[in-house]
Amino acid sequence: MDDAPPILMETPKTYSKIDYIEEITINKEKENYKIHFGIQGNDLLIKAESENTKNIYYYQYCFTINELQNISMIFSMYKAAKEIIAFLKDLKFEIEEKNENLLLKFNVFMPNGQNKLIELVLKKCLLDTNNIIKYLLEKIKSMETNIKNLEENIKLEKTKHNSEIKELKDNISNLKENNIRYENENKKLWDEINKLKESQIKFSNKDDAINSFDSKIIESKDNINFILDYIKQNDKSLNISKIKLLFRGSRDGERTKTCHELCDNKQHVLIIMKSETGYIFGGYSKIGFKANKILEYKIDNNCFLFSLNLKKIYPVIKDKNVICHTRETSGLCFFGSLMFYDYFMSKKDWPNLNMDIKQYFNNLETIYEMNGGQEYFKCDELEVFQLL
Repeated sequence: MDDAPPILMETPKTYSKIDYIEEITINKEKENYKIHFGIQGNDLLIKAESENTKNIYYYQYCFTINELQNISMIFSMYKAAKEIIAFLKDLKFEIEEKNENLLLKFNVFMPNGQNKLIELVLKKCLLDTNNIIKYLLEKIKSMETNIKNLEENIKLEKTKHNSEIKELKDNISNLKENNIRYENENKKLWDEINKLKESQIKFSNKDDAINSFDSKIIESKDNINFILDYIKQNDKSLNISKIKLLFRGSRDGERTKTCHELCDNKQHVLIIMKSETGYIFGGYSKIGFKANKILEYKIDNNCFLFSLNLKKIYPVIKDKNVICHTRETSGLCFFGSLMFYDYFMSKKDWPNLNMDIKQYFNNLETIYEMNGGQEYFKCDELEVFQLL
């Protein structure tokens, strides 16, 4: 057991202050017991104390004079507790339980200072006195048993408490793990929600873009989606919300100068042509076009050609100088590939596909496949859009 302060095992009355003025030391069962005597009023207070290296237990009891006279003949002659204390002051004795016969030793201190040892065997007196001690020792033993039971109960409660604490810690740990898992799942859920929102915005923007798409050549949403999806796939930064018509041949005329005036210096430019034989094709440039007195060639690794009849995309060969800034008499030109000239809707042999097209664009099986195998064609309609 751990060290603990003295435990008051039984107290029949409450006393503000007790002066214990005499004690008897008894050796019993390899342990020292001390009997302390004190006085409070006309009552004799007896405290039995058991002491070892770790603990101190004590039992305290108050005897009235009548009780003491009934218990032992030794006290029969005394009428007050103070007289008993005076008697105890003159006697210092030690009781040792060696066998069935008890030996009482009196050390008598004479007034003249001479010591005289008197050994008497007073069976009746010894038995009477021993009854008091035995009674007190039994009380101590009973209280010690109660304390042991209490300690066992404390151990059981402590074990139960520790078990409950462990269970509580396990529950807390599980709650933390569940909380972390729920937080991760919640984060994943919010990520999915944000992705859905982004997709919704993209689809909304896409729908807005398609709704703003005003074309006389492309009437199917699938066809314009086919082109837009490829553009977005190759240019993640582009968020298309609108498709603006810059030029239409049937509306603005067939002069390339007019086309340059309306379309030059614009980015994200989409050109759509329809030949008189019903083939729809064209091209896209991220950097755009412009008229120039001196020929100038630019690299645009995001540009491509397309055929809607074949549902094919023709990506540019990387780092090719394919965007041509040319004279006003030439239209918006993909060098060596796709071009158109002044009066492109009147003259059959002006708009054409160049035989060098495979040197600039990939995915072509034949050089003129976008127009059904024909190099030259009459343009039935031409539209230029800007993606915003």
